[in-house]
Amino acid sequence: MIVMMKANRGILYLFQRKDFMPFEECWNFLNSFTDDIIPKMNVGVSMKHSKYTIEKSKGRTYVLYNTLYNSMLTMSDTEFQQYRTLDFQELSLIEPLVENGFLIPAYTDEFERYNYYKNGLLEFYPSFAHYTIALTTKCNARCFYCYEEGVCQKDMSLQTAEKLAELLLKTNREINITWFGGEPLIKTDIIDFISQILNRNGKEFRSDIITNGSLLNEEIIIGKFKEWHITNVQITIDGMEEEYIKRKNYYNSTDVFDKVLKNIDLLVQNNISVSIRLNIDSANNDECVKVTEFFKKRYSDNVNIIVYPSFLTGEKNSINDMYSRIEYLKSIYNIYEPEMAILTFQPKLEACFFEQTGAFVIDIDGSILCCDRDIGKQNTKISDIYSIQNFDDLTKPDSIIPKVRSECRECVYYPKCGGGCRAAYSFKNKYDACFMDRYKTDFWINKIIGN
Repeated sequence: MIVMMKANRGILYLFQRKDFMPFEECWNFLNSFTDDIIPKMNVGVSMKHSKYTIEKSKGRTYVLYNTLYNSMLTMSDTEFQQYRTLDFQELSLIEPLVENGFLIPAYTDEFERYNYYKNGLLEFYPSFAHYTIALTTKCNARCFYCYEEGVCQKDMSLQTAEKLAELLLKTNREINITWFGGEPLIKTDIIDFISQILNRNGKEFRSDIITNGSLLNEEIIIGKFKEWHITNVQITIDGMEEEYIKRKNYYNSTDVFDKVLKNIDLLVQNNISVSIRLNIDSANNDECVKVTEFFKKRYSDNVNIIVYPSFLTGEKNSINDMYSRIEYLKSIYNIYEPEMAILTFQPKLEACFFEQTGAFVIDIDGSILCCDRDIGKQNTKISDIYSIQNFDDLTKPDSIIPKVRSECRECVYYPKCGGGCRAAYSFKNKYDACFMDRYKTDFWINKIIGN
């Protein structure tokens, strides 16, 4: 047995204790503990397998990775059989398995304890405010998979923008804004208006924008982005030119693919980070690989460009088979690797936008929602900007946040994925709710073992 990554001893200790540590004491403990002050677990206690351990094999070698404690070790097939049956002929195997969370006390309910600490610690962790601001539901493209299809097309008014800016000035939290649509660059006047108010009053903020990229130009990139405090631009490209034009279905598609590429060039030349999103389904997965190869060749290892995949959900061509999803992603991740730090990320406290305490979606009319999929529909409306005094006092009622479904509670990837997309819980394909962290983790474990 070789221990490759040691467990986070602070987190493991909270799960090995018989009692639940009070939240304030837990907060102080996590911020001050050292490994040497944590007592070793009595290996004589009745043990069971952690439900959050991934087991991979190649030949006669096994790799175990625990997604909750971020520990990893390799075992021979003989050692693995002892571990699986909890029948140890080599007692020296027990201690590293216990000390790294692969074996835990039989009295520990990991899901229950995880949620106890997650829910309790949120009030102690400093949180930033994230506002997804829908400027318009109009768009110059007609993507067949757009979840705003059928929504009434409207723009945010100056009155609504002014009231929103007034509220943003009042928050004591760090402000992060995502300019959203429709196509947000249809309403550059509203971005200007809100940004100018914040700038004029010395309010610090950062922003990013989700756009199809076709309306970008030199004036916006060089003249406006600094005022808007843009740090990242997300542009979706679902295939090379022919497939791209078919899927985006622009009202005017003349030379639009080349125009988007030139705009990406301009962004990169001005040191603006660009995230190229690939929306994958069973009809364009090969095209998305071509796009990935194209951008790798075009930009080599430019740090301002990242290409990342995402699966289309809730539509007829969505990929329903988990094995197929993993294989598709492998071909993309082999070109643009996801962050390896996913293996050392701490367990998620807030995964889905639904449950992020300081994250709100502002609809066209000033309604405050929990999810951007609800723009124009308002099923998750919790208030509106005319009815509150300060975003800092706004909370999301438990009744509006879907509970983690049973299959997610038992899933080995739960500490990385956090229960996935709540809006996708109602979709027919159960995998549609999985966040990409689940696949990134799997990719790195397979790569480490050589699969």
